[in-house]
Amino acid sequence: MLTEEPSGPVSDAALAAFRKEKKTIIQEVTTRSLRQRDEVAHHGEKAEQLIRSGIEFTTRMLEAAMVMGEVVLLEDQLTWAMERLPHDGVSPEYVLNRFCTYREVVEEHLPAAHSSEIVRFLEWMITRQGELLQKGNDRA
Repeated sequence: MLTEEPSGPVSDAALAAFRKEKKTIIQEVTTRSLRQRDEVAHHGEKAEQLIRSGIEFTTRMLEAAMVMGEVVLLEDQLTWAMERLPHDGVSPEYVLNRFCTYREVVEEHLPAAHSSEIVRFLEWMITRQGELLQKGNDRA
């Protein structure tokens, strides 16, 4: 069963707050993700660049989904990531952990009124990633 999709775009104020803090959010999620040595050590010297580019990409897709008020872009990217990223040494479980970290950072850096609008998209991503993981595990 798919998780309930967020209904409608985020407010202009929430989007503006997100955009204002976007670079800080990307940096903090990257920093926290790099602390998970068991998840990134195998990437060696490329770890920071790989994590940062993944978080930046996630941010672009998230922002587009929040503007449109639809998760179709996110769904496509999650499905693609489940198939592609393991070839780059990035497990779907680690992606899920990074989404959870992303949610925490948004909640810490944005006022509650704005973060709650954004978190509904992140919660959808977290739940959907969990569903895709379970589906993959059921097939294995």
